[in-house]
Amino acid sequence: MTEPRADGYDGLSGRFVPEAEFRAFLLDCLGIDERELYLGREDRLVDDLRNVPADRLFPAFCVYAEVPGHFAMRFSLGIAGWLVARVGRREFCRRFATRFDTYVLYGDDEPMPVFSLVLPDGSLQWAVLDEEDEEIRLLTSATAPVPGLPGVPVDGSLWNVR
Repeated sequence: MTEPRADGYDGLSGRFVPEAEFRAFLLDCLGIDERELYLGREDRLVDDLRNVPADRLFPAFCVYAEVPGHFAMRFSLGIAGWLVARVGRREFCRRFATRFDTYVLYGDDEPMPVFSLVLPDGSLQWAVLDEEDEEIRLLTSATAPVPGLPGVPVDGSLWNVR
């Protein structure tokens, strides 16, 4: 059996998670050691890596930043294939949402412009965003079945929440 390809898990969190808590979550969720993880603020990346050897590899490499709008934080996690086999994108986002009692929005294989939205209880909905003026706003969220989209609810009760 071949190892899964390396992947990237990008998402938005409804709550800003302090770095120490985020680090503890990543180590636990991915089942890795501290030396296998890079975690840092997006705006400090160059400074953080200035003294790291160019050939140093991190099986898990994550940057994060605060964002304006309905979400508080953006994260981008690159992981090696053997970690993808441990924790897939949907499961990672579900664990994040339940651990930090927050919403997590991410893209997977939904039709554009739809995204997956994990609720704090771990349930999944579809959502559409508005990214005007560099703010990310949740426009719609779905809660009833949609033909052709397995396991996805939609009811239209939550429209533009601006």
